[in-house]
Amino acid sequence: MKQLLLLIALLAIYGHSEEPSATTITLGLYSIRIIQSLTITPLGSSAWMQACGTCSRITLHAPVHLDHVGRPIHFGGNLRIQPDDDVPPVQSSGIYTIAQTHRGLTVTLQIPSERYVAAVLSAEAAPDEPLASLEALAIAARTFALTNLQRHHADGFDLCDSTHCQALRFTPVRSEIAEAVRRTAGITLWSATHRAHIYYTQNCGGISEAASALWPTEHAPYLTSHTDSYCTRRDAASWQTSIPISDLNKIAAKQHWNLPTPITGVRIVQHTTSGRAKLLEISSPARTVTISAGSLHFAINRALGWNRIRGDLYTIALTNQSLQFTGHGYGHGVGLCQAGAFQMATEHHSAAEILNFYFPNTRLGLTSSGGLWHDEKIGTVTLRAIQADPVLTKDADLAWHQALSLWGTSINTPQPIITIAPTTELFRQLTNGPGHLLAITRGSQVTLQPISVLKRYAPVEPLLLHELLHTLIEAQSSDKAPLWLREGLAEALANIHSAYVPPNSSIATIEQELAAPSSLANDQHAHLESAAIVRKLGQTYSLTVMRQWLRMGVPTQVMETLH
Repeated sequence: MKQLLLLIALLAIYGHSEEPSATTITLGLYSIRIIQSLTITPLGSSAWMQACGTCSRITLHAPVHLDHVGRPIHFGGNLRIQPDDDVPPVQSSGIYTIAQTHRGLTVTLQIPSERYVAAVLSAEAAPDEPLASLEALAIAARTFALTNLQRHHADGFDLCDSTHCQALRFTPVRSEIAEAVRRTAGITLWSATHRAHIYYTQNCGGISEAASALWPTEHAPYLTSHTDSYCTRRDAASWQTSIPISDLNKIAAKQHWNLPTPITGVRIVQHTTSGRAKLLEISSPARTVTISAGSLHFAINRALGWNRIRGDLYTIALTNQSLQFTGHGYGHGVGLCQAGAFQMATEHHSAAEILNFYFPNTRLGLTSSGGLWHDEKIGTVTLRAIQADPVLTKDADLAWHQALSLWGTSINTPQPIITIAPTTELFRQLTNGPGHLLAITRGSQVTLQPISVLKRYAPVEPLLLHELLHTLIEAQSSDKAPLWLREGLAEALANIHSAYVPPNSSIATIEQELAAPSSLANDQHAHLESAAIVRKLGQTYSLTVMRQWLRMGVPTQVMETLH
């Protein structure tokens, strides 16, 4: 991976956006639980702990157990957070804050919004989800997150980790999800000049619910009820459940409901526009009581299990001293139906078509004024950008041909994808790297800063040459190839006419700075030193031999000449 350095802050270039396309999200973890103690385990050498806001960071080498903190403690890096009461752990990189309340410990996690979207898809998407519905779900999850950043402001974080916001799963992200998030990076749904207020549901049962039926203040024109034949073609989602009257009476006592006794009848007396139950009538020979279907649904599920009542699209009857529910669909039914979206994708509808079906008259864009990703093929190279740039297209074509002439082709020649980030924040999130770099290459993926930044701080064609050389080098590299060799080859070949200057740092120091630079200056110096080593070796060994080292590792006798 080659990282070219931009030695100034870029925030002033872009200014402040009231509705950013990417940001850092603070999550409230274990938001529906009370945590009395937990253990923080470092999973990498970069983990750290900070005992107070003004304290120095301490490298974390061993697990830390906490059952009480006097003031908030911060942790960073790749960590596993394990509560001590059989609660599943959270494993993720980011910045954690552990604080004390009268109820117990609270845990918050700061992560980039694009990584948050990937965690939502890991929890919500089906294992065999098609790419188009994955992309639609990524856009929906991102839209919900960025629209609802103030949802838990009073609690000290942005979003929670329960279905009150969006379900999350912090597991290694599978490649299909990573691609869907990358292909839709920063894109959300808009209505007029603001982001849309959107929802999604597991299975609408063949007809979506109007948002106003659940949330009376929500009257968005794109959240009305409509039939969904895609959903029923995918899965009828039929369900039945039986609730004994004895259980209902216990639940009613806890809720302080004054139900009639003995219960001899039950019926739906009011439906929503979509046909879902809204009000129920429960009766005895002496009197009748009406109760909200939503309240009954929630109370039964909280007491007996969250999937006992799968949704409110049902019929109900009293049989053998039990309430018999027969229903269709899972969830509240508002917005995007995940089952229907899956079916639309299998029928070759695009993500844009899926979202237009479920949220009519909204539009996709990086901002309220638009902006969508477009792929342009340049031979075997793909240029992915928000706006076409003929000059960049020409530069990419010339740089790729020059890289091939310098390196040569092989059976595993990559097909690079060059992504032009529209903002520095999206560049940072797409690469998981710092925003002061101009370009980062990983495998065949080349990600560049916005064109305005590239043109202001570096010639574009030499930068592209360097990064495309990296794709060729990485395609032939194994884990035996040291960083200094990979970085040095790209640096030396891209600047083939540069004079040889002997390195003055040790191999160990160079390798360490390339892996985890202690400063921008040291990182830049390590790259130049790597090129110096390769140029020195080039006086004795051919490029063909050094290419073999990428696969087999540098021989011991060669390494001895470098010390």
